Amino acid sequence: MLFNITLFAADDWKSYYKNNEVEILYRYSDCHDIPNGLHQQKILLRFINFKDKPVEIFYTKELTFSNSLSKPDERLFSIHLNSGETQEGACDTKDNRLFIFSKQLNFNSTSLKHFELKNISVKPIQ
Repeated sequence: MLFNITLFAADDWKSYYKNNEVEILYRYSDCHDIPNGLHQQKILLRFINFKDKPVEIFYTKELTFSNSLSKPDERLFSIHLNSGETQEGACDTKDNRLFIFSKQLNFNSTSLKHFELKNISVKPIQ
């Protein structure tokens, strides 16, 4: 029974990018920090290294928000993965390489209209 629950939870992840070295997945998650009154939707990111060598993944987050009349917000990120390592965001993750803010759940404010991970490149670490 527990195996089915774990398998079901894993199905929430959607593949965003995949090659023979790495895979980047994402999923939407409603995150509730009740003591601090924060109720947000985040897009959690998961990075998987298929190689038996460490790699660094470089990517740009391009984010378009509902109040944006100008160009999308673009920022460059990188993440280091050891051989066979997986890193993923969770609701309590503070590392903004591993999540994207989507919207507030408990009041109306700016919300994410569109996101893209662009310029993805994978470099071996010597």
